[in-house]
Amino acid sequence: MSTKETVSIDGDLKKRLAVIAERDGSTVSELAESILRLHADDVERQEAEFAEDDRRWARYLETGESIAFDDFMAELQSLADEAGRKAAGAA
Repeated sequence: MSTKETVSIDGDLKKRLAVIAERDGSTVSELAESILRLHADDVERQEAEFAEDDRRWARYLETGESIAFDDFMAELQSLADEAGRKAAGAA
């Protein structure tokens, strides 16, 4: 069950949000909640990416294993070519 919280918003910002909300057919509260939800999602995604970076760096420090840049670029090109073929076949 969710609860509602009150958030103080500067008068000028509230006016700006009201204009945007009206265009979207929503209320300032709905718009603010949507914006806060998007921001929270972005922060959580970024934290997860940083944690994954830390895990990969730790694994590299333990093993010393890496992929040569040219091999990486060749694999990337192969994936791009495959995606291009799939896109052309779907068209």
